[in-house]
Amino acid sequence: MSPVVRNVGAMATVLLALAILFAPAGHARPAGAIDYRDPANWAAWPELRNNSMRVPTPDLHDGQATAKADVFYVYPTVYASLLKKNASVKDRKYRRKVAELLLTAQASSLNNVGRIYAPYYRQASLWVYLGSKTARRKAFDTAYADVAAAFRHYMTHRNRGRPLIILAHSQGSQIAVRLLQEYYERLHLKRILVVAYLIGERIGTRTFATLAPCTSPTQTDCFVTWGTVLRGGKPTLMTGHAEGEPVCINPLSWRMDEEPVSRAHHLGGVPDTFDRILPHLVAARCRNGILHIAPAPPGFSHEGKDYHESDVNLFYMDIRHNAQLRLRHYRP
Repeated sequence: MSPVVRNVGAMATVLLALAILFAPAGHARPAGAIDYRDPANWAAWPELRNNSMRVPTPDLHDGQATAKADVFYVYPTVYASLLKKNASVKDRKYRRKVAELLLTAQASSLNNVGRIYAPYYRQASLWVYLGSKTARRKAFDTAYADVAAAFRHYMTHRNRGRPLIILAHSQGSQIAVRLLQEYYERLHLKRILVVAYLIGERIGTRTFATLAPCTSPTQTDCFVTWGTVLRGGKPTLMTGHAEGEPVCINPLSWRMDEEPVSRAHHLGGVPDTFDRILPHLVAARCRNGILHIAPAPPGFSHEGKDYHESDVNLFYMDIRHNAQLRLRHYRP
């Protein structure tokens, strides 16, 4: 199954019309803050068994029990209600998609380096992206408020000066960008940030006041981003606005340039079946802020030539190895 909901395509216009037709008048903000002291409100919590601890092959190992770092993971859109603008964290179907699909396909990529924390949050529905500006703002304010509350709880009660890696994708990256804009200076994250993988979101060189893009594979206290399309394609599912020059970090070289990198450097993707590692699948090149790959990799979700859904698991082993490398070079 795909790690993200595959509801965007040729029927978008029809479904948007249905969403408008059946949407309730006005936005009803979900009431009540989520209690992040309760581990049940976390999709991934290190002391409780969860799918971020899975590995695709027996030769990989979950190292969370002895990890020296932490991972704060903000997952992408899986909620696609036409009637509700935000998910309920009590929605069993929503929780199951997060726990079974996203912790497996994405969060587990970093279980070799860190204890993984992933809060359930009142995610904005997929169709909010196609709604009014006011509806979008209210829905994303709700989603952001939850993640920010979870992050504050994590920093206050769990971090204790441990090195921190942030992993986010799509809507998760949209939220994580705002989180870093608000808290990077305020919580002195420079002391502990190893790297922020903010994948599948348009980010520019002026998005952050002081947090810079990573320009080498070993640099720390920096951010990484890319959005994947097949060579010749255009991104249709990415959101966000790049302030300044658009940033694309090539996950085959971990450099911010437009040099092509051959498929020999691809350490391996994990297909949607999550049962094997497939190395040397794609060559990659950043152009105009977008990562262009070739040839088309079999077994990975996509919409036409847009591989947004597979931004993370297509480079599963590359991310896994790179996080380990950066952590070795991290100095508090």
